[in-house]
Amino acid sequence: MSGSGLSRVSAHRRPLVTAAVAGGLLLALWFVPSANATQEAPKGHPQVTDHQPAHPR
Repeated sequence: MSGSGLSRVSAHRRPLVTAAVAGGLLLALWFVPSANATQEAPKGHPQVTDHQPAHPR
């Protein structure tokens, strides 16, 4: 009969473990960049970056 008590505790904690795993997965996916994270510059226009001044002197 001691084996049935262990399965009850295990079954009781299963929703908590499932919720923790789902929350961890959502947190990990939060940091995955989207495919369209950056836009391409229109043709004929150089893309301005942090390393380039917007208006060269």
